[in-house]
Amino acid sequence: MAAVVSLNTTSGTDEAADSGPTFASRSFSANHDLPTDKENLMAGDPYLYPEFAPGEEDATSGRECQRRVDENLSPLSPEEIESRLERTSREFYNRRKIIIKNLPADVTNQEVHELLGSYDLKYCFVDKYKGTAFVTLLNGEQAQCAIKEFHQIVLRDREISMQLQPTDALLCIANLPRSFTQQQFEELVRPFGNLERCFLVYSASTGHSKGYGFVEYMKKDSAARAKSELLGKQLGSRMLYVHWTEVGSLTYPQLHSKCLCVDRLPPNLLTAQDLRNALADTHAPVFCQLAQGQDGSFRRFAVLEFATPEMAEEAQRLGDGRLLGGTHIRVSFCAPGPPGRSMLAALIAAQTTAVNRGKGLLPDPTAIQILTGLNNPATLKMLLNTLSQGHKQGLLGYLFAGLLGAVPAVPLLANPALSAALLQLLLQNQAKAQQAGLIGDNPLAALPVQQGVHLLGDLPQGLASFSSSRSSLSD
Repeated sequence: MAAVVSLNTTSGTDEAADSGPTFASRSFSANHDLPTDKENLMAGDPYLYPEFAPGEEDATSGRECQRRVDENLSPLSPEEIESRLERTSREFYNRRKIIIKNLPADVTNQEVHELLGSYDLKYCFVDKYKGTAFVTLLNGEQAQCAIKEFHQIVLRDREISMQLQPTDALLCIANLPRSFTQQQFEELVRPFGNLERCFLVYSASTGHSKGYGFVEYMKKDSAARAKSELLGKQLGSRMLYVHWTEVGSLTYPQLHSKCLCVDRLPPNLLTAQDLRNALADTHAPVFCQLAQGQDGSFRRFAVLEFATPEMAEEAQRLGDGRLLGGTHIRVSFCAPGPPGRSMLAALIAAQTTAVNRGKGLLPDPTAIQILTGLNNPATLKMLLNTLSQGHKQGLLGYLFAGLLGAVPAVPLLANPALSAALLQLLLQNQAKAQQAGLIGDNPLAALPVQQGVHLLGDLPQGLASFSSSRSSLSD
């Protein structure tokens, strides 16, 4: 579990209480005071922060540039703001799948259709063994009306229960560009399966996206595939964060997050108090932690939690793009729901997953290491037996595909450079290998090799010396 440097506070208090491991502080100066140390922070260090060195486009305004927001969003009309908020609300409540329980044991699909005859049924499945029916209606409005009409009514002497189906295919995708449109969001998530719901969350005051949205798929495996593919995906300068969402615990007001992620922090910022001081003109967070790796290295991001979504939104507006320690920090909304401490742990895990994606438990061996491993007689015999079989099908198929037949299935020779190196070593030592050894007759002995011609070309640098050393040892 990654370590964190934490600061927990309560609203309206200035005293901090450390709730996690403590680390030696590397503050910006001996008596660090952000409000009075502005000149030093504004100047920065062109060696630590080359992207903000003098002469770069980002520093054209010099020391007078205190904020730099990545996405400058133009103001929206009241009508457009209302339209966006209305669409989010409509999609949030558009849960059209219902479940009917305690049905008679011999209930039929036709009987359920007749019960809901005044509604538009898109799907209906009856599980007679459990006395349950799964129904999809036209929209969420019809689902709510059907629940009000039929919940706890008596059907053939049995009181049935009707409610919305719980979903296990709802994802929240966060750290999107705030300029991302609804259409772009749908294009991002649609390739993984059919969508049930899909919407962005907008600020009630500005109408701009908060940088996250929700998508529900019709099937859970589609959602799982989307989570696997999108988690850690690089989208411009942002890395996406994706997590499962419990729809039953999420209400419409809770769509607005109370947590912020502050990244691009300067590497010499170590304590949460430093960050709190830098954002002293905003609302005081109730939770503040800097992310640290298991080795104590600073991950250069932090999570802040505020008492209300409105406080978080104002802190995001004031803090985003602020110059701190020579770099412009970025303040983004976290996914709503989890508290700050849980969100920080999830972001650290997501970052680690993204960094380690595609890596195995052990590092890939080099060509030299693999060739050295051939000192094991059992390994070499297994390899050469496969090559012997491949001789009939085309031993040099790796290099002359189609000329000598199919490629033998030798996993160790999947790397062309390695296959060339290995076969070159074997061919160069063909004369010495005519004699029987520990592994029996040489399967390459029957191959015609023209005198003075290297079929596989020169060995890569490093492997040539390895070949020479093996030859000298054999002598």
